[in-house]
Amino acid sequence: MDKTRDKVFRRKVMFSDSVTRIPKVYENGRKDGPRPRSRSVFTSSHASDEMPPRDIMRYEGQSSRPPYVPKPITVKNYFSEDFNDIYADDGYTGGTTISPHGIITMRLRDFIRVDLSLDRSIRISNTKNGIVLALSASGSSSGLIHPNGRMYQYGSRVEIMANDSQGNDKFAKMWYKGVSFTSIQCALVYLVDSAGTRTTTDSFNDLTHDFTMNIFYEDSPYSYIDNPSTTATTHLVNEAMAILQATNCWMTEDGTTNWIINNVRISQTADGLVRVGRNSNKFSLRTSPTNGSASVSSPYIHCTGSMGQTRHLFVRRGERRMHYDGSTFIVRNAGHSAGFDEKHQLKVY
Repeated sequence: MDKTRDKVFRRKVMFSDSVTRIPKVYENGRKDGPRPRSRSVFTSSHASDEMPPRDIMRYEGQSSRPPYVPKPITVKNYFSEDFNDIYADDGYTGGTTISPHGIITMRLRDFIRVDLSLDRSIRISNTKNGIVLALSASGSSSGLIHPNGRMYQYGSRVEIMANDSQGNDKFAKMWYKGVSFTSIQCALVYLVDSAGTRTTTDSFNDLTHDFTMNIFYEDSPYSYIDNPSTTATTHLVNEAMAILQATNCWMTEDGTTNWIINNVRISQTADGLVRVGRNSNKFSLRTSPTNGSASVSSPYIHCTGSMGQTRHLFVRRGERRMHYDGSTFIVRNAGHSAGFDEKHQLKVY
Protein backbone atom coordinates (compact mmCIF):
# COMPACT_ATOMS: atom_id res chain seq x y z
CA MET A 1 0.00 0.00 0.00
CA ASP A 2 1.31 3.35 -1.03
CA LYS A 3 2.24 5.33 2.04
CA THR A 4 1.60 8.65 0.32
CA ARG A 5 -2.15 8.08 0.53
CA ASP A 6 -2.01 8.26 4.34
CA LYS A 7 -0.33 11.66 4.34
CA VAL A 8 -2.48 14.70 5.04
CA PHE A 9 -1.39 17.85 3.33
CA ARG A 10 -1.69 20.87 5.56
CA ARG A 11 -1.11 24.48 4.60
CA LYS A 12 1.72 25.98 6.47
CA VAL A 13 0.64 29.20 8.14
CA MET A 14 3.13 31.66 9.54
CA PHE A 15 2.22 34.56 11.81
CA SER A 16 4.03 37.82 12.22
CA ASP A 17 3.58 40.52 14.86
CA SER A 18 4.08 43.32 12.30
CA VAL A 19 1.09 42.38 10.11
CA THR A 20 -2.49 42.34 11.28
CA ARG A 21 -4.23 39.19 10.20
CA ILE A 22 -7.48 39.83 8.33
CA PRO A 23 -10.08 37.04 8.18
CA LYS A 24 -11.32 35.91 4.80
CA VAL A 25 -15.01 36.04 5.73
CA TYR A 26 -16.92 38.36 8.03
CA GLU A 27 -19.52 37.07 10.45
CA ASN A 28 -22.38 37.85 8.06
CA GLY A 29 -20.79 35.68 5.47
CA ARG A 30 -19.85 38.55 3.12
CA LYS A 31 -16.51 38.08 1.47
CA ASP A 32 -13.86 40.51 2.54
CA GLY A 33 -12.83 43.18 0.01
CA PRO A 34 -9.35 44.57 -0.61
CA ARG A 35 -7.27 45.41 2.37
CA PRO A 36 -8.02 49.03 3.42
CA ARG A 37 -5.32 51.60 2.84
CA SER A 38 -3.89 53.61 5.68
CA ARG A 39 -4.98 57.28 5.74
CA SER A 40 -2.22 59.87 5.95
CA VAL A 41 -1.36 63.34 4.65
CA PHE A 42 0.93 61.74 2.08
CA THR A 43 -1.68 59.70 0.22
CA SER A 44 -5.26 60.00 -0.83
CA SER A 45 -7.78 57.59 0.64
CA HIS A 46 -9.53 57.54 -2.73
CA ALA A 47 -6.40 56.67 -4.67
CA SER A 48 -6.29 53.25 -6.22
CA ASP A 49 -3.32 51.06 -6.83
CA GLU A 50 -3.60 51.78 -10.53
CA MET A 51 -3.09 55.56 -10.10
CA PRO A 52 0.19 56.83 -11.47
CA PRO A 53 2.73 58.04 -8.89
CA ARG A 54 2.44 61.71 -9.99
CA ASP A 55 -1.18 61.80 -8.81
CA ILE A 56 -0.13 60.99 -5.25
CA MET A 57 2.13 63.81 -4.15
CA ARG A 58 3.06 65.40 -0.90
CA TYR A 59 1.07 68.44 0.26
CA GLU A 60 3.37 71.43 0.51
CA GLY A 61 1.09 74.32 1.45
CA GLN A 62 -1.40 76.56 -0.34
CA SER A 63 -1.45 76.32 -4.11
CA SER A 64 -0.04 79.20 -6.15
CA ARG A 65 -2.24 82.10 -7.28
CA PRO A 66 -4.20 81.19 -10.42
CA PRO A 67 -3.28 83.17 -13.54
CA TYR A 68 -5.14 86.44 -13.90
CA VAL A 69 -7.82 86.41 -16.56
CA PRO A 70 -8.48 89.88 -18.03
CA LYS A 71 -12.00 91.18 -18.32
CA PRO A 72 -13.78 90.43 -21.59
CA ILE A 73 -13.41 92.94 -24.39
CA THR A 74 -16.56 94.59 -25.64
CA VAL A 75 -17.08 97.08 -28.44
CA LYS A 76 -19.08 100.21 -27.79
CA ASN A 77 -19.63 102.66 -30.64
CA TYR A 78 -19.27 106.20 -29.41
CA PHE A 79 -17.68 109.26 -30.97
CA SER A 80 -15.19 111.81 -29.71
CA GLU A 81 -17.97 114.00 -28.24
CA ASP A 82 -18.13 111.55 -25.32
CA PHE A 83 -14.73 112.87 -24.19
CA ASN A 84 -15.86 116.47 -23.79
CA ASP A 85 -16.95 116.16 -20.16
CA ILE A 86 -13.77 115.02 -18.41
CA TYR A 87 -15.56 114.28 -15.13
CA ALA A 88 -18.62 112.54 -16.59
CA ASP A 89 -19.45 108.91 -15.95
CA ASP A 90 -20.87 107.41 -19.13
CA GLY A 91 -22.53 104.60 -17.16
CA TYR A 92 -20.18 101.83 -18.27
CA THR A 93 -18.34 100.36 -15.30
CA GLY A 94 -15.30 98.22 -15.92
CA GLY A 95 -14.04 96.46 -19.00
CA THR A 96 -12.45 97.55 -22.26
CA THR A 97 -14.15 99.24 -25.21
CA ILE A 98 -13.17 100.35 -28.71
CA SER A 99 -14.53 103.46 -30.42
CA PRO A 100 -15.05 103.82 -34.19
CA HIS A 101 -11.81 105.84 -34.22
CA GLY A 102 -9.93 102.81 -32.89
CA ILE A 103 -9.50 104.35 -29.44
CA ILE A 104 -8.97 101.66 -26.81
CA THR A 105 -10.55 102.63 -23.50
CA MET A 106 -9.80 100.76 -20.28
CA ARG A 107 -11.95 101.44 -17.23
CA LEU A 108 -9.97 100.49 -14.16
CA ARG A 109 -10.81 100.43 -10.48
CA ASP A 110 -11.50 103.61 -8.48
CA PHE A 111 -13.02 105.44 -11.47
CA ILE A 112 -9.81 105.70 -13.47
CA ARG A 113 -10.01 105.59 -17.24
CA VAL A 114 -7.11 105.08 -19.66
CA ASP A 115 -7.48 105.93 -23.37
CA LEU A 116 -4.96 104.67 -25.95
CA SER A 117 -4.94 105.55 -29.63
CA LEU A 118 -3.57 103.31 -32.36
CA ASP A 119 -0.50 105.56 -32.60
CA ARG A 120 0.06 105.28 -28.82
CA SER A 121 -1.13 108.64 -27.56
CA ILE A 122 -2.31 108.41 -23.94
CA ARG A 123 -5.00 110.09 -21.88
CA ILE A 124 -5.78 109.24 -18.23
CA SER A 125 -8.85 110.48 -16.36
CA ASN A 126 -8.98 110.28 -12.57
CA THR A 127 -12.64 111.15 -12.09
CA LYS A 128 -12.54 110.82 -8.32
CA ASN A 129 -10.05 113.69 -7.94
CA GLY A 130 -10.75 115.69 -11.12
CA ILE A 131 -7.36 114.90 -12.66
CA VAL A 132 -6.58 114.44 -16.37
CA LEU A 133 -3.20 113.58 -17.92
CA ALA A 134 -2.37 113.49 -21.63
CA LEU A 135 0.58 112.66 -23.87
CA SER A 136 0.68 113.03 -27.65
CA ALA A 137 1.68 110.26 -30.03
CA SER A 138 5.05 111.86 -30.79
CA GLY A 139 5.63 112.73 -27.12
CA SER A 140 6.36 116.38 -27.96
CA SER A 141 3.21 117.61 -26.17
CA SER A 142 1.78 116.79 -22.77
CA GLY A 143 -0.72 118.20 -20.33
CA LEU A 144 -2.03 118.00 -16.79
CA ILE A 145 -5.32 119.16 -15.29
CA HIS A 146 -5.26 119.14 -11.49
CA PRO A 147 -7.28 120.85 -8.71
CA ASN A 148 -4.15 122.89 -7.92
CA GLY A 149 -3.60 124.07 -11.48
CA ARG A 150 -2.94 123.18 -15.09
CA MET A 151 0.10 122.60 -17.28
CA TYR A 152 0.27 122.53 -21.08
CA GLN A 153 3.61 121.69 -22.69
CA TYR A 154 4.04 121.94 -26.45
CA GLY A 155 7.52 121.65 -27.88
CA SER A 156 9.91 123.92 -26.00
CA ARG A 157 7.17 126.02 -24.39
CA VAL A 158 5.22 125.37 -21.20
CA GLU A 159 2.05 127.19 -20.15
CA ILE A 160 1.04 127.04 -16.47
CA MET A 161 -2.02 128.17 -14.53
CA ALA A 162 -2.08 127.91 -10.71
CA ASN A 163 -5.54 127.91 -9.09
CA ASP A 164 -5.95 130.31 -6.18
CA SER A 165 -8.67 129.77 -3.56
CA GLN A 166 -9.34 133.54 -3.50
CA GLY A 167 -9.74 133.77 -7.27
CA ASN A 168 -6.39 135.42 -7.98
CA ASP A 169 -5.05 132.71 -10.28
CA LYS A 170 -1.38 132.83 -11.25
CA PHE A 171 0.04 132.30 -14.74
CA ALA A 172 3.52 131.41 -15.97
CA LYS A 173 5.18 130.55 -19.27
CA MET A 174 8.53 128.88 -19.81
CA TRP A 175 10.09 129.74 -23.17
CA TYR A 176 13.41 130.59 -24.77
CA LYS A 177 13.59 134.04 -23.11
CA GLY A 178 13.11 132.70 -19.60
CA VAL A 179 10.02 132.45 -17.38
CA SER A 180 7.22 135.00 -17.65
CA PHE A 181 4.59 135.22 -14.91
CA THR A 182 1.66 137.32 -13.75
CA SER A 183 -1.70 137.01 -11.96
CA ILE A 184 -5.30 138.01 -12.57
CA GLN A 185 -5.07 141.00 -10.20
CA CYS A 186 -1.62 142.05 -11.42
CA ALA A 187 -1.45 144.61 -14.24
CA LEU A 188 2.16 143.83 -15.10
CA VAL A 189 3.95 140.83 -16.56
CA TYR A 190 7.37 139.90 -15.16
CA LEU A 191 10.20 138.00 -16.78
CA VAL A 192 12.92 136.08 -14.94
CA ASP A 193 15.91 135.59 -17.23
CA SER A 194 19.68 135.29 -16.88
CA ALA A 195 19.90 138.97 -15.92
CA GLY A 196 17.31 138.84 -13.13
CA THR A 197 13.70 139.97 -12.85
CA ARG A 198 12.16 142.74 -14.97
CA THR A 199 8.83 143.76 -16.47
CA THR A 200 7.94 142.71 -19.99
CA THR A 201 5.02 142.33 -22.37
CA ASP A 202 3.72 138.83 -22.92
CA SER A 203 0.49 136.89 -23.35
CA PHE A 204 -0.71 133.59 -21.94
CA ASN A 205 -2.98 130.92 -23.42
CA ASP A 206 -6.40 130.20 -21.96
CA LEU A 207 -6.19 126.90 -20.07
CA THR A 208 -9.67 126.91 -18.57
CA HIS A 209 -10.98 124.43 -21.17
CA ASP A 210 -10.07 120.76 -21.64
CA PHE A 211 -6.99 121.07 -23.83
CA THR A 212 -5.99 117.44 -23.25
CA MET A 213 -8.13 116.29 -26.20
CA ASN A 214 -6.03 118.41 -28.57
CA ILE A 215 -2.93 116.74 -27.14
CA PHE A 216 -4.44 113.28 -27.45
CA TYR A 217 -5.30 113.75 -31.14
CA GLU A 218 -2.25 115.84 -32.04
CA ASP A 219 -0.42 114.56 -35.14
CA SER A 220 -2.86 111.67 -35.26
CA PRO A 221 -3.93 110.32 -38.67
CA TYR A 222 -7.35 109.56 -37.14
CA SER A 223 -8.16 113.04 -35.85
CA TYR A 224 -9.66 114.22 -39.14
CA ILE A 225 -12.28 111.45 -39.13
CA ASP A 226 -15.31 113.21 -37.67
CA ASN A 227 -17.85 110.72 -38.95
CA PRO A 228 -15.99 107.65 -40.15
CA SER A 229 -17.60 105.50 -42.80
CA THR A 230 -18.49 101.89 -42.19
CA THR A 231 -15.36 100.76 -44.03
CA ALA A 232 -13.09 103.06 -42.03
CA THR A 233 -14.78 102.12 -38.77
CA THR A 234 -14.41 98.40 -39.45
CA HIS A 235 -10.74 98.82 -40.34
CA LEU A 236 -9.90 100.86 -37.22
CA VAL A 237 -11.86 98.59 -34.88
CA ASN A 238 -10.23 95.47 -36.38
CA GLU A 239 -6.80 97.02 -35.96
CA ALA A 240 -7.57 97.81 -32.31
CA MET A 241 -8.91 94.29 -31.77
CA ALA A 242 -5.69 92.81 -33.18
CA ILE A 243 -3.72 94.94 -30.72
CA LEU A 244 -5.86 93.76 -27.81
CA GLN A 245 -5.53 90.13 -28.82
CA ALA A 246 -1.74 90.49 -28.55
CA THR A 247 -2.00 92.06 -25.08
CA ASN A 248 0.02 90.60 -22.20
CA CYS A 249 -1.65 90.67 -18.79
CA TRP A 250 -0.44 89.39 -15.42
CA MET A 251 -0.77 90.03 -11.70
CA THR A 252 2.11 90.21 -9.22
CA GLU A 253 2.09 88.86 -5.67
CA ASP A 254 1.43 92.31 -4.17
CA GLY A 255 -1.84 92.59 -6.09
CA THR A 256 -0.60 94.86 -8.91
CA THR A 257 -2.25 94.21 -12.27
CA ASN A 258 -0.11 94.81 -15.37
CA TRP A 259 -0.95 95.13 -19.05
CA ILE A 260 1.24 95.66 -22.10
CA ILE A 261 -0.87 97.01 -24.95
CA ASN A 262 0.82 98.10 -28.19
CA ASN A 263 4.15 98.45 -26.33
CA VAL A 264 2.54 100.67 -23.69
CA ARG A 265 2.77 99.34 -20.14
CA ILE A 266 -0.16 100.01 -17.79
CA SER A 267 -0.29 98.97 -14.15
CA GLN A 268 -2.62 99.50 -11.21
CA THR A 269 -1.61 98.69 -7.66
CA ALA A 270 -3.90 97.33 -4.96
CA ASP A 271 -4.52 100.87 -3.60
CA GLY A 272 -5.53 102.17 -7.05
CA LEU A 273 -2.32 103.91 -8.21
CA VAL A 274 -2.15 103.83 -12.02
CA ARG A 275 1.14 104.09 -13.90
CA VAL A 276 1.50 104.24 -17.68
CA GLY A 277 4.90 104.05 -19.33
CA ARG A 278 6.05 104.21 -22.93
CA ASN A 279 9.43 103.77 -24.61
CA SER A 280 10.95 101.98 -21.60
CA ASN A 281 9.40 104.57 -19.25
CA LYS A 282 11.04 107.43 -21.14
CA PHE A 283 7.52 108.85 -21.08
CA SER A 284 5.63 108.24 -17.84
CA LEU A 285 2.24 109.25 -16.46
CA ARG A 286 0.78 108.33 -13.08
CA THR A 287 -2.08 109.26 -10.80
CA SER A 288 -3.49 108.01 -7.51
CA PRO A 289 -7.14 108.17 -6.44
CA THR A 290 -6.08 107.82 -2.80
CA ASN A 291 -4.16 111.08 -2.29
CA GLY A 292 -4.95 112.95 -5.52
CA SER A 293 -1.39 112.92 -6.78
CA ALA A 294 -0.39 113.05 -10.43
CA SER A 295 2.79 113.37 -12.50
CA VAL A 296 3.93 113.66 -16.09
CA SER A 297 7.55 112.93 -17.04
CA SER A 298 9.17 113.12 -20.47
CA PRO A 299 12.42 114.38 -22.00
CA TYR A 300 10.64 117.75 -22.34
CA ILE A 301 8.98 118.22 -18.96
CA HIS A 302 8.56 116.99 -15.41
CA CYS A 303 5.36 118.01 -13.62
CA THR A 304 3.84 116.83 -10.35
CA GLY A 305 0.78 117.75 -8.33
CA SER A 306 -0.71 116.57 -5.05
CA MET A 307 -3.48 117.38 -2.61
CA GLY A 308 -3.84 117.30 1.15
CA GLN A 309 -1.31 118.69 3.60
CA THR A 310 1.46 118.58 0.97
CA ARG A 311 -0.63 120.35 -1.64
CA HIS A 312 1.54 121.58 -4.47
CA LEU A 313 2.02 122.02 -8.20
CA PHE A 314 5.56 121.73 -9.53
CA VAL A 315 6.88 122.11 -13.08
CA ARG A 316 10.47 121.72 -14.25
CA ARG A 317 11.98 122.15 -17.69
CA GLY A 318 15.76 122.35 -17.85
CA GLU A 319 16.90 125.19 -15.58
CA ARG A 320 13.42 126.63 -15.34
CA ARG A 321 11.15 125.81 -12.42
CA MET A 322 7.79 126.74 -10.97
CA HIS A 323 6.47 125.78 -7.53
CA TYR A 324 3.09 126.56 -6.01
CA ASP A 325 1.84 125.37 -2.61
CA GLY A 326 -1.56 127.04 -2.61
CA SER A 327 -0.35 130.35 -1.20
CA THR A 328 3.18 131.04 -2.45
CA PHE A 329 3.98 131.13 -6.16
CA ILE A 330 7.67 131.02 -7.13
CA VAL A 331 9.45 130.74 -10.49
CA ARG A 332 13.19 130.14 -10.95
CA ASN A 333 15.54 130.53 -13.87
CA ALA A 334 19.34 130.71 -14.22
CA GLY A 335 19.87 131.19 -10.47
CA HIS A 336 17.23 133.93 -10.09
CA SER A 337 13.86 133.58 -8.35
CA ALA A 338 10.73 135.70 -8.10
CA GLY A 339 7.01 135.29 -7.59
CA PHE A 340 4.03 136.18 -5.43
CA ASP A 341 3.80 135.70 -1.67
CA GLU A 342 0.73 134.69 0.35
CA LYS A 343 -0.55 138.31 0.12
CA HIS A 344 -0.29 138.25 -3.69
CA GLN A 345 2.55 140.77 -3.61
CA LEU A 346 5.57 140.56 -5.93
CA LYS A 347 8.62 139.17 -4.21
CA VAL A 348 12.11 138.86 -5.66
CA TYR A 349 14.32 136.32 -3.91
